[in-house]
Amino acid sequence: MSSIVNGRELAQEIKAQLKIQVGSLQAVKLAVVCVGGNEVTMKYIERKIAFGKDIGVEVVCFDLLPDTPEEEVIDLIERLNNDESVSAIVVQLPLPANINSDNVLAAIGSEKDVDALGKEPVVDSPVVLAVKTIFSAYDVEPSNKIAVVIGKGRLVGKPVAVFLAQAGAEVTQFDLDNKVGLPEALGKADIVVLGAGVAGLIKPEMLKQGVVLIDAATSELGGKIVGDADPACVDICSVFTPVPGGVGPLTVACLFKNLISLATK
Repeated sequence: MSSIVNGRELAQEIKAQLKIQVGSLQAVKLAVVCVGGNEVTMKYIERKIAFGKDIGVEVVCFDLLPDTPEEEVIDLIERLNNDESVSAIVVQLPLPANINSDNVLAAIGSEKDVDALGKEPVVDSPVVLAVKTIFSAYDVEPSNKIAVVIGKGRLVGKPVAVFLAQAGAEVTQFDLDNKVGLPEALGKADIVVLGAGVAGLIKPEMLKQGVVLIDAATSELGGKIVGDADPACVDICSVFTPVPGGVGPLTVACLFKNLISLATK
């Protein structure tokens, strides 16, 4: 029988712990830099604001126009780096095409890089922390397991692939431009992590019975937020993360876990 991960419940447990920690600290503030955000982006920011309010953290959003020059975005980040009242900085992705994301993310000081997207992060990626939390809660041991990661993005694919490899898994990574060998790899995989952002990309018949499936992707289909996995995959998996309600809320909680870690250093 499949264990369906309740990400909201796990996030609530983290929230309760963080609320206690925040109570013993001086004012904690998270700065969110958003350049030309759309409706989906604003939903993500609203979740951060709501979570922060629940635990006593101020979340301040800097909304910039989509045609804002890259230099102005970096100047803002530098000011936030030097602002002692700001505990950490988030740059909401994706950025407009006129801005080099690498340059902007590199401008975030390591001691304020709560998303672990800069050059020398001192915390884990929130998605990696979320995966670690799920593995711990559901007794998943990645060592000596065969893992497939679909997607090579900076938010999910890259950091999770590195984590799994460091944890002793045999990792193969694919993206939508290179799927050669994917069916064979999926058929052998003990752990599958999805971050492509393609609704229903993975079907039950592609997977091995008992696989651990971590769906960290989101896309919109018929006005609903869905993941890369067909919901019917739950019948094949030993552990399954639904979308919504799985990795998403847990990742937000883990971002704030990083925030409190940075604020106490």
